[in-house]
Amino acid sequence: MVSATTFLATVAVVATSVGYVQAHGYMEKPLAEFKEGTESPSAWVVEIAPQWKGDWDKAKGDEGLVALYKELKKSNNVKDIRTMIDGDAKLYGEDCGNTDPKATPKDPPTTGDATFSRGIVHAGPCEIWLDGEVVLQNDDCQSAYGDGAKKTISVFKPVDYSSCAAGGCMFRYYWLALQRRDSKTLWQVFKNCVPLTG
Repeated sequence: MVSATTFLATVAVVATSVGYVQAHGYMEKPLAEFKEGTESPSAWVVEIAPQWKGDWDKAKGDEGLVALYKELKKSNNVKDIRTMIDGDAKLYGEDCGNTDPKATPKDPPTTGDATFSRGIVHAGPCEIWLDGEVVLQNDDCQSAYGDGAKKTISVFKPVDYSSCAAGGCMFRYYWLALQRRDSKTLWQVFKNCVPLTG
């Protein structure tokens, strides 16, 4: 017979594990699948210091971080974050991050949107691509699609899936989260890939 103490300890471990896996988030609709053996699949792919020179640590709040990001994006001639992030796998992490681009293809959502597994709680840009076409882009995804609470799932819309070819396409989600920790700014890179049917 299992004692109450053992039972409660097990429940606490499971609850902590579930919270850890959900700690950062992943694409829920369409559903991303993770590579086998990935320890914390929903975690960012890499966490690095900002790669553009600027006064990141002196930016005032999320609004200041987004304003600085926009200014430096322009001065660094960055058109989109996909090109930047996918252009240097050593720095920004491997293609598709922790997700499996060879997973069973999912049907494109018919609702004209996509959902993240939790709320977007960090300032920063995000993009959704279908193969080579950007179908959603925003330099401040927290303000556009989140409310600062993890419990409120972020819904990205509108997402037009009509460009997905009859033979299928690759749904790609990118998020460059501008994270503050101990008064220092960090970049957290998220990459999710979901193969879609046509």
